[in-house]
Amino acid sequence: MSANVKIALIIAFATIVWLGSGLVSKGSQAEVGLPASSVTKVSVEQFTAQKFIPQLRLNSHTAANRVVELKAQVAGTVQAVPAERGSLVQKGQTVCELSEQDRPQYLEQAKAKLQQAEIAYKGALQLKTAGYQSALAIAQAKSNLETAKFDLTRSQLDVDRLNIKAPFTAIVEKRPVEEGDYLSQGQICATLVELNPLNIIAQASASDVAKIQLGDQAIATFDDYPAEQANLTYISAQANEATRGYLVEAVINNKDLKIRAGISGQLQLDLPALNAHLIPASLILLDAQGDIMVRVVDAANRVQQIKVNLVGESDRGLWVQGLPSQVSLITVGQNYVTKGEVIDTFPEQAP
Repeated sequence: MSANVKIALIIAFATIVWLGSGLVSKGSQAEVGLPASSVTKVSVEQFTAQKFIPQLRLNSHTAANRVVELKAQVAGTVQAVPAERGSLVQKGQTVCELSEQDRPQYLEQAKAKLQQAEIAYKGALQLKTAGYQSALAIAQAKSNLETAKFDLTRSQLDVDRLNIKAPFTAIVEKRPVEEGDYLSQGQICATLVELNPLNIIAQASASDVAKIQLGDQAIATFDDYPAEQANLTYISAQANEATRGYLVEAVINNKDLKIRAGISGQLQLDLPALNAHLIPASLILLDAQGDIMVRVVDAANRVQQIKVNLVGESDRGLWVQGLPSQVSLITVGQNYVTKGEVIDTFPEQAP
């Protein structure tokens, strides 16, 4: 159950107690036969402000760091598919291999043409020195040499691109081709998913996004996996039009690749520390305006009401702000006294 739900239930319970407190108080006095003017006895306990570190919890899910579609840069028949679907491939490992066809021959031809062009250019320069070659002939020889260099580079790339390789270490998520299939230029050979590092995707409300910043440390928690240290890497500047939430991204180390993409969880961040009181949830009441408050006893043994703000919750109670550093809270009988009433107090006994 989330903190917001728990706090809402506590407030609802306090409302019920508040509505019925007057009847209960009158009935209790009638049953015991106490005169209306008798001094009410209540139990009090001293509470002291403490350092409290509030936590922001955002619903989240994991997402791949990168998803890439490997596409053929040259056309050809699939000769081999060494990477199986679901397998881990290392950076530089061949995923799909295309048949060579006549590309090696074109490469050798390009090398020979380059050698020929280099000899022709050098000869043209020597003739120029001797005064037998025009500037136009020199320029033509230079152009032929550059064209030969370009053709060799292109032929070498065509040969290199026959092996479609993984650009990074990843999981082969999809591999829609088999040996013997024909791949046109631009057709998909495989889809790769990078899971390390792993992204944590969350959305924060307008009030929550103001409390966080890039570089903040967080804890990513999951139902079926151990918690992991996370680091905030992105906070959107514009709210989503549909949800009005701000996209928040963090990354975690997933070296063993145990955590998959799409796992739901929570992103938990520690906010700046503040002074607050930890009090039992049963002490929360509502005043006549429906605001959250507690009843305290001042130095003159008079009942006072103080509005408080809920800033957090724990297994031991609720964290609230708005109280003096040292305060005496009514822990038993707070429903049967009113503001300004003089009361008799006794310390609450330990269970």
